[in-house]
Amino acid sequence: MLYAMVDETKSGIHEKSTSARMITKDGNIVAQEHDSMAERKGFRPGMMPLRDMKMQWTLNEFMALDSQFEYKISKQPQAFCTGVTLESQTMQEFHNYMLNFDYQCMRIGYLYGTYQEDNSVKVDFIYEPPQNTTDTAFELLEDPRIDAVEALCGMLGRRRVGWLVAHPTREAGFFLSGAEAIEAAEQQLLAAGGITESPFVTVKCTINTKSEYEADAYQVSKQCMDMAAERVLTLSPNLGACGVNPTFTAVVEGRSSKEIDTSLFLNNVAIKSFDSDVFISQFPRCNRTMAQSSEDLKRQVSKVGQKGWTLLDLVSDFHLLLYLASSGMMSMEDDMPHLCRNILDHTPVSEGHALLIRSLAGID
Repeated sequence: MLYAMVDETKSGIHEKSTSARMITKDGNIVAQEHDSMAERKGFRPGMMPLRDMKMQWTLNEFMALDSQFEYKISKQPQAFCTGVTLESQTMQEFHNYMLNFDYQCMRIGYLYGTYQEDNSVKVDFIYEPPQNTTDTAFELLEDPRIDAVEALCGMLGRRRVGWLVAHPTREAGFFLSGAEAIEAAEQQLLAAGGITESPFVTVKCTINTKSEYEADAYQVSKQCMDMAAERVLTLSPNLGACGVNPTFTAVVEGRSSKEIDTSLFLNNVAIKSFDSDVFISQFPRCNRTMAQSSEDLKRQVSKVGQKGWTLLDLVSDFHLLLYLASSGMMSMEDDMPHLCRNILDHTPVSEGHALLIRSLAGID
């Protein structure tokens, strides 16, 4: 027979105590602290008690309910996207801009282009939304131009087909951070319209030892999309992993885990490059340190006649078109559809639009 004395003033345990009791490894009785009564009695953290859901439960019913909150992590056999082809000039211009910061901060871009019949992606241009970034984190800000971007892309027969993450050099085996994996899953969800297959792709690039850019492409698995949609995934102190919402259980290699390595969600996608015969990539980008101006427009339009450049060639630049459209210089309803049709059909710019563009550029 064992007799024990408990100091209630230190343990907080007494007959009327509502705190749960726990015996530690050294035999002490302590009170377990929880945020709320619901958490103490809930079926899972953040959920109602079983009795509040239903008065009586069978074992099969309980197991079926519990299984809805358990994810057995398994790697998807392969990506749905069969490959991504990046426009060379566009990627080189983006790389040149990142060299200004020696790739010491992140940069996010949206990829616009087309889905091909073989479920591959062809990227024609990159749009960089307003953002705040550090060397390890990013925040995408409210974007007043995004409607104009999407509308203009539609006129050019293009759509958002992926997103781009540029980052400082990372250690070997570090593919995507938890925040990047979650963002990739949410972007894929939006592109696919739900948890279904889509060629939408994630491209990441950084600098190599030769000061050249190197890029890799991925798709996240449908399981990752599902977990992102259900808010299962959270940020983790370990940058290369996603945390798991306490309401849910993630089983990795047969064991419950509080975090998941992002590599378990990723499938590689092959990368190629091409030179566009439709678009050029010379006009300054918006949302960078230097604001676009009419001087930039004048500089580009002034090249007409040099080295065989025509006005059509020089306005076949997505960022120049976006400058004209978002600044209100040309109407999205009347002017831009005609100008985009000229570009796609490779027909000369109308005299009226040519006069307007030269006037906006300050060219007599």
